[in-house]
Formats: sequence, structure tokens, C-alpha cells
Amino acid sequence: MNDSNLNSADGPDQPRPKTPRVVIVGGGFGGLAAAKALRKAPVQVILIDRTNHHVFQPLLYQVATSVLAPSQISSPIRGILGKQKNTMVIMGEVTGVDKEQRCVFVNSPDREHVPVPYDYLILATGVRPSYFGHNEFEKFAPGLKSLADAVAIRNKKRVRAGRS
Repeated sequence: MNDSNLNSADGPDQPRPKTPRVVIVGGGFGGLAAAKALRKAPVQVILIDRTNHHVFQPLLYQVATSVLAPSQISSPIRGILGKQKNTMVIMGEVTGVDKEQRCVFVNSPDREHVPVPYDYLILATGVRPSYFGHNEFEKFAPGLKSLADAVAIRNKKRVRAGRS
């Protein structure tokens, strides 16, 4: 059932199957662990993430120091969950949750504010760097939570090395 088509995730007004639907927001370690744990459960799983890949964050520092390429620490989410028949992966950004309607709202490259209903909701959206109330530290201590962060650090290091 791995299908990235947002059209296949029926809206709140559509008739729903009797199988409970679990919507997981986030394709990081938490979201993937939840989806894998549900692989044999009698549920329909929809995992929604902004990107189409999972990043193995413990190795981001090796991308930042040019030891590894970004492609060496990331894998397509659909490839990781591809054999799970009860799981659908949607590339999109969840912009809101309506607890009363029991749905999340998703923006994708071609559609906005699409309701995706759920019976159970798992929010595994990740983390952000914290400067403990001192946001002025950010320019001296950039975050290292994404491939973009690692590549930016690597590129900044190269520019400095080129000027020396």
C-alpha cells in the first residue's frame, strides 16, 4: 500500500474502512519505529514527512567534516517501509491538527490543506536546537540536525580553508 498520492488518503467526509487508521507525523527514528512496530497490527498506517528520506542523524557530523557524503547517511522512507503492506507514505508537511474532526491537514507540492483523518495520531516531529534563551549564540554554534545543516557547515569549513 506504499503510495505517495495524497488523493488516496480520503477526507473526513468520505466513508471510512473499518480498519483503524494510524497517522504518524515524522519519518525520523520515532516515526519509523512506530510504523515498524505496527507492521503486523490490523491497522492502516499513514506516515507523513516533509522529505522523502530518513537521515541517520548520529552520522551528520561525518557529513559536516566531509568524511561521508549526504547520500551515505540517508535512505528513502518508502524503501525502509516498502514491504509493509499496511503502510502508506505521504510526502507533505502537516500544518495543523483538528482534534474534534480527528484529522491532520497536509500541504504537498500540488495541494494545500488536505485533511487526512485518523483514529490514532502519533506525533514524532523531531527536535530543534536550543540555545537556552540565548538565541544570539546561534551564529556561533549552528545546529546540526539535518542534512542541510551538515552541508552548510561543511561548505563554510571549505570556504575558510580556501581563504587561508
